[in-house]
Amino acid sequence: MATRLTILACLLLAPLCAHAADLPKQGTTSYTASFVQMPSNVLKQGDRVALTRDFYGITRNDEGAAMWDAMGVHCLGIAEGAGDEYAGSASCVSTDKDGDQIFATATGTNRTGTLTYFGGTGKYAGITGKGDYVTEWIKGTPDHPMFVNRIKASWKLP
Repeated sequence: MATRLTILACLLLAPLCAHAADLPKQGTTSYTASFVQMPSNVLKQGDRVALTRDFYGITRNDEGAAMWDAMGVHCLGIAEGAGDEYAGSASCVSTDKDGDQIFATATGTNRTGTLTYFGGTGKYAGITGKGDYVTEWIKGTPDHPMFVNRIKASWKLP
């Protein structure tokens, strides 16, 4: 009876173990994150503007790998600048189809920046690393700007 229970437990848990085992413990990859920004709170300071940023997106791994593929992303941040030159920062959570998450901070301009990965849940618990990104702005609406970040990431799992 104990042998049957052990076999049954292994069969039931095998898919979970195999899914986590599919992720390498470290590596590099490229992925694209497409975002829509929600309406912002704006504070005008002469020719400068300060604003809050609340944006949602979806990732796709450019190499077909599992890391950062088909994840939902939510970021909250602030930006400040004048004309078309802005700098800012944000905190982001990426969530995969299993509900496991990667936590990151972003700092940069409206054109380039860096993500710092500093933890997560489930299979991403303890993740560290960074991602450099380039932003491409897409024609959206005045209330919902849209943009794509092309990211080159490196990471390590414990």
